[in-house]
Amino acid sequence: MSDNLKTIKELADELGVSKTAINKKVTDRERKLWFAKIGNKFVINGNGQKAIKEMFEGDTENRKTKTENLERKPKSKTENFQDDNENNADIKYILDIIEYQKEQIKDLQNTKDEQFKQLSNMQNLLDQQQHLALQDKNLLEDYKSEIKDLKALKLPLEAKKGNQLDKVEKEELERLKAQLKALELDRSKTEHLKTIEKQQKKWWQLWK
Repeated sequence: MSDNLKTIKELADELGVSKTAINKKVTDRERKLWFAKIGNKFVINGNGQKAIKEMFEGDTENRKTKTENLERKPKSKTENFQDDNENNADIKYILDIIEYQKEQIKDLQNTKDEQFKQLSNMQNLLDQQQHLALQDKNLLEDYKSEIKDLKALKLPLEAKKGNQLDKVEKEELERLKAQLKALELDRSKTEHLKTIEKQQKKWWQLWK
């Protein structure tokens, strides 16, 4: 038998029902669409198989629901109390989880605040360092300017000092020249006096 075609018995065995049950489900119109005769047997095409399976699956679900409803008994007060306790335990567990999550959120917020505080402190330190660096730069520029001004003043002072030294040296030289001249004059006078004394001695000896 082809994989796409099944006999009524094959489909009935697959669904766990009788051939009569399938024939009761299928209308004459559906039988013309889905059924075909091969030899002395009726076969069902793929569309028919799918539709018939859905019919019986619906019946199976309905029977199962009815059976469950019949088997379901009213709960006793004890069972209801146990269910309430279980529900309360579940609620308490959920509330505990919520509280734990709240604590985690609070810890994260505190950590975030602390990190923000540290970041602010670091920013303040950075601003202070930049301010000090700017002050150092300004002081260095001031020192350079002062050194430049001092160098500019030093040259005229040195020139002036040199001129003053030249003047002092000239005055000292003139003074020494005057002293030397005076000494020469004194020496000449002394020599002249010695010469006169010698001549006087000679004349004195001659007169003796």
